[in-house]
Amino acid sequence: MHRKKILFFIGQIGLGGSERQLSLLLKYFNSSSNKCSVIVFNHSPFGDLSEDLIDSNVNVKFIPENRKSIISRLIFLISLIRQIKPDIIHSWTVHDNAYAGVIGLFFKNMKVYGSVRGSLKGTGFTKMSKILQLLSLRLVPKMTINSFSIKKELLDKGIKKDKIIMLKNCVALQPKPPSIIHKDQIICTIGNLRKNKNQSLFIHAMKRVIEHYPNVKGFIIGQRVKDEPDIENKLNELIKTLNMCDKIELLGFQQNTMKFLKKSTIFVLPSFKEGTPNTILEAMSLGIPVIASNVGGIPQIIDNGVNGILIQKFDSVELSDIIIELLGDYERQKNISSNARKYIELNHQPKHLKKQLEKVYEF
Repeated sequence: MHRKKILFFIGQIGLGGSERQLSLLLKYFNSSSNKCSVIVFNHSPFGDLSEDLIDSNVNVKFIPENRKSIISRLIFLISLIRQIKPDIIHSWTVHDNAYAGVIGLFFKNMKVYGSVRGSLKGTGFTKMSKILQLLSLRLVPKMTINSFSIKKELLDKGIKKDKIIMLKNCVALQPKPPSIIHKDQIICTIGNLRKNKNQSLFIHAMKRVIEHYPNVKGFIIGQRVKDEPDIENKLNELIKTLNMCDKIELLGFQQNTMKFLKKSTIFVLPSFKEGTPNTILEAMSLGIPVIASNVGGIPQIIDNGVNGILIQKFDSVELSDIIIELLGDYERQKNISSNARKYIELNHQPKHLKKQLEKVYEF
């Protein structure tokens, strides 16, 4: 069989969900029968996964920082593609779909795929220019997505059904942490500091939880983002106003989020909008009970009351009641934990994603 050369585009190869998905996939997908390369458009300010990719024998190339304009980037990409001669180009982030689409017009013998990995209502897409939004959805012949909610959004935008391909997120099943009852139980939420992630609801709910369980602490992990820089200050002010500075820690960016998940009793994700969040899959892979919003692709993952719990309203009292009830029911925690790990084992391991992608690429 011809050795496939596959070239991925990605905005940056930092430590976010999309980047971790690509790194994990290529650890299993790059092999003697495939040769994968990744072109990274921008450097990440918080470190990156390029060493992980190189360890998986993936060729990583950054676009030079002096290539700022669209035209100069296209010239660089076309020159590099002539050297690599890939069979397939796959843009892994929606911002770079337009580049992949334009390049597909130059190289007719290559298959070209784009991606939409988060809600089109999120700031990552809505803050793109209207013309770039249009090009990112229209120029690529096929697009991979990771949730049915994104599929519906694309259909609502007039994208044809046969252009959309489901590609589930994956996570490596983790060794389950020992069942140790710590003096201080930790409720954790992880996500960039954005209004959409709804960390303020988490803080309000934790105020009431801690009134019932004084030894509980809350961890908020996530980095400040350029387009919403004021969220961090607002969250800090809310914590101070509620007199919770000794109980809720705003931990900022953390390279090893698994370390904090392993210490957690419950993981909470109260977002307004989501695709298929990696953090939920990671928590479930550890057997950490998850409480999350009934939005986006989350109901595809969580069977309410079985392998996790869904929040039906964006209400701090509802969320606090669910946390309080779960903290007081150790048997229910164990059942949810066991079911969550079984679900990940059956549905979201990297070998499943590898098989999906082979079907997509028509191997």
